[in-house]
Amino acid sequence: MKLHFLPRLLLIIALTGFISAPGTAAARSRRSSVSGDPGGHTNRGVKYARKKEYDKAIVEFSAAIESQPQDPKNYSNRALSYELSGKLEEAKADYTKAIALRPSSDDYTHRARVELRQKNLPAALKDLDKALEVNPKDIGTRRLRAYTNLQKRDWNKAIADYDEIIKGAKKTDVAALERRGFAYRSMKKYDLAAADFSAMIKAQPKDIEGYRRRAYVYRAMKDNEKAMADLRMILKLKPDDADAKALLASMERSAATPAPAKKPATPTARVKASPKPSAKIKPAPPAPVPQ
Repeated sequence: MKLHFLPRLLLIIALTGFISAPGTAAARSRRSSVSGDPGGHTNRGVKYARKKEYDKAIVEFSAAIESQPQDPKNYSNRALSYELSGKLEEAKADYTKAIALRPSSDDYTHRARVELRQKNLPAALKDLDKALEVNPKDIGTRRLRAYTNLQKRDWNKAIADYDEIIKGAKKTDVAALERRGFAYRSMKKYDLAAADFSAMIKAQPKDIEGYRRRAYVYRAMKDNEKAMADLRMILKLKPDDADAKALLASMERSAATPAPAKKPATPTARVKASPKPSAKIKPAPPAPVPQ
């Protein structure tokens, strides 16, 4: 089972990351000590970026930086525009400048996203650790760090973050259960993996993926009856699921094939031991000759 959720996750985070000016008081205090938007460049840049016109947005954010070179939000906004247009080195440089002006959990997380796309997992983890030092309650960053540790196959660290996410969730966090179950399965802790996938199924009983993942775990546990029951449930919910059909058919054939009879053991011929030679009897001494 592979995980393929990172690009969509990053896109969702990215599209919500632009900062307008003047923005809310909370945003200003968190991201910048510089107020105002001379020339309106920041707000125009945000409008262009939200329409995915990143080249125009970069021009506006660059003008905003010229007007207010000590304002970190303009570097953050330009960095995000660079990132979304695929210019990763430029994005990383701007996030670094924003952090130097005012360290922010958001900018550490955003720079980690760039490093993940560059497949630099150690640097990404370092930035995610710093982001969580600044803001330990940032669930999005914790989720991203857990995912990064999954990629590193550092199962225990990934599980620790998913534990925090699941514990703090107001309702069942199906995504976190799925990925923690994957980590447990990778560690061959099958009972714990099955428990997480069962919790997924309880929360979303019509989602076939929970049954599929639990079926894999049951097979690893050699509990084929339960595995086949989950595969049949998948086909009940989605009758044309080719993978479930093929796997179930294979398992049913194996279950119907009798195990080959054991050949009786060939008796070992006993070899009669040769009789031991009789002990020699010493002849009696001659009787004395009568006188």
